[in-house]
Amino acid sequence: MKYLLIDGNNLAIRSAFANEELSAQNGIPTGVHYGVFQSLITLRERFPEHKILIVWDGKSKRRMEESKEGVQEGLISSPYKANRKKDEQPQPLLDFYEQAPFLKKGLAQTGIPQIRLHSFEADDLIGSYSKSLDGDIVMVTSDKDYFQLLSESVQMWDIGKDVMVTESSFKLLMGITPEQHVDVGALMGDNGDNIFGIPSWGEKTALKAIQEHGSWQAVIDDIRKRYESLRVQYPDVKGAAFEKLRNIRTPAEQKKFDAGQDWKGKYPEIQEWMPFTGVALAFEDKTWTPSKELKKGIKNNLLALMFEKRVKLAYSLKKMDTDIEDLPTIETGDLDRGKLIEYFDYFDIETLKDSVGVFEQV
Repeated sequence: MKYLLIDGNNLAIRSAFANEELSAQNGIPTGVHYGVFQSLITLRERFPEHKILIVWDGKSKRRMEESKEGVQEGLISSPYKANRKKDEQPQPLLDFYEQAPFLKKGLAQTGIPQIRLHSFEADDLIGSYSKSLDGDIVMVTSDKDYFQLLSESVQMWDIGKDVMVTESSFKLLMGITPEQHVDVGALMGDNGDNIFGIPSWGEKTALKAIQEHGSWQAVIDDIRKRYESLRVQYPDVKGAAFEKLRNIRTPAEQKKFDAGQDWKGKYPEIQEWMPFTGVALAFEDKTWTPSKELKKGIKNNLLALMFEKRVKLAYSLKKMDTDIEDLPTIETGDLDRGKLIEYFDYFDIETLKDSVGVFEQV
């Protein structure tokens, strides 16, 4: 059996942004409806032998609980996806939220099964189906988090680039295994999901580190070995010295500070209980001049050591749940041509009427 597993939220939100100028005569935004159905028709024609499943996001109970615990422990400043405030969302995203119930009712008329579980996100569901279904699987999304699921039997159709990503093409491009993509994400974090990694670590730094060491823990363990002797010489600090550490300034920033200009600390999230704070502070000591080799990458290395617990949390938040029990059975429904035509008429997407027959193949 061949399966096409579609991340419904990813496809619908992309459609809302790509077609944000579309609306019906009564002013109702129709971009999400048009974009999703146009994409489904194209996908149905491109993958005629695949059984389709559309999966929608619930709220990840596990991630919310873990991130809230991280806030309480001082590891992070705010929980998972707390940066997504509805009153600050762009209009296309608000249109998606408003139109999603009507979109799902329209999709129901095609006979394509749709699944949503309250305590899991779409990627967790697709991850679990990809592990439990017997056959070849194509995941449809533009979300890079899905890279971690790639295998000999699981591929990803990048809906944004119209390109197929396979396990082999991913390895060739990235120089790591699909599973190690989670480690890269743990080190660098993810602004979109409010997942905090190591301050100042971007994709280039994180990817190179995983290519060299294999896992986020091995990266930090290697750095720790190289700095442990310095930690003995410069023990962890508290009090006034700790406050100085939080406000490490570059020469240019110090100049502005001395001139009375406003300046904020660069690393306000550093906590007293974090290790290697003394080593970091030592680099503000003008009498201590480390070698050129030691200076190279010193900031990134020390931050990795101090934020190790945060990286461990980020790894858990980035890793998908692929062992969901009692997954719903994928049961294809019947095409209701009349109601689907009515739906197209209501949302002024009549241009797709002639393609309704493609859903008979589902």
